[in-house]
Amino acid sequence: MSSTEAWAELSDALEFAVSRIEGDPDPLNDRERADGNLYVMRMLTAVTQSTTLTLDPDHPSFLTMLDGVRFVGAAGPDIDYDVAAVRPDCLYSVAGVRGDATYVGITVYAGAGAGGASAVVASVDVDDIINADGTFVWEFSHPEAARVIVRQYFHDRVTQSRGSWSIERIDAGAGGTAPRTAQARLMGSAEMSARVSNAAKSLRWNAQLNQLWTPERREFPNEFVRQTCDDIVAAIPNPDVIYSYTWWKMAEDEVVVVDFVPPATDYWALQLCDRWYQCFPDRRSNINNLEAVANADGSVRIVVSDGDPGVPNWLDTSGHRVGVMFFRWLHADIAEQPVCRVVKRSEPGLVV
Repeated sequence: MSSTEAWAELSDALEFAVSRIEGDPDPLNDRERADGNLYVMRMLTAVTQSTTLTLDPDHPSFLTMLDGVRFVGAAGPDIDYDVAAVRPDCLYSVAGVRGDATYVGITVYAGAGAGGASAVVASVDVDDIINADGTFVWEFSHPEAARVIVRQYFHDRVTQSRGSWSIERIDAGAGGTAPRTAQARLMGSAEMSARVSNAAKSLRWNAQLNQLWTPERREFPNEFVRQTCDDIVAAIPNPDVIYSYTWWKMAEDEVVVVDFVPPATDYWALQLCDRWYQCFPDRRSNINNLEAVANADGSVRIVVSDGDPGVPNWLDTSGHRVGVMFFRWLHADIAEQPVCRVVKRSEPGLVV
């Protein structure tokens, strides 16, 4: 593919992304349209970052998702993501210091298939391999491996320190040259064109994520369903988590009340996203089990509202009328799915 063809493909993908905003099935108010266009810019920033940085599977390194782009694709405000490219059937080692995060997990994904799906091919909870001094080493190889993601879950980023790690290819490389001593490969125009083409494909995939992640559930808003890693391959999920997922929908004078009894777990959280799976941490869009105020019987009520409804546990739609929300249950499953009720903001007894 020539550079001209690659740039034309990216231009077409950008036009497609914009069309997904304006062509959404539900009407757009001014706030939703603005955030939809912000989503396009975030996607463009994300694919530009991955295109311009070297993701060499023979000399791998972790790319940390930047704050400016990390909240697309339903990325969690409590979660840090480090991503590296790997090659099928090659042997890699991830080594480092765990840090103080509530959870650290490593997951290896296959290459994208139809619709951008990426199946989990290997994973480990770092607590299962950690040494007494807080260090760990994990080696992996798989015939379909394409990328590896290290996730850290935090309850409080102020008091919990981030871990640190590196990745290395440790088998003999092509021609028998050990990867740690091989010279970095310089890029030619053909490879750059391929990167631009891959950026276009990634932009298209992200632009239609709400059509890839169980789109049929949009017809049943405010009704949680259980989802496992195998159910939502397109979402690049965490295999150590069970999800409770729903589209949410409300009128201007309504709120959604979510009631549930959480399972015993080190971490759970409810995350609120707009219709494009975009999250806004500065708008109170996530609440975890240490932040939530439970009732005397152990149950929890969270109110989804446009602005503060005057209750302890609430998430802010920021003027949006439709979107998605989901719970993450770490190493746990909930006995009964959370129940939603759509009520008028003025309804008495909302906090009861």
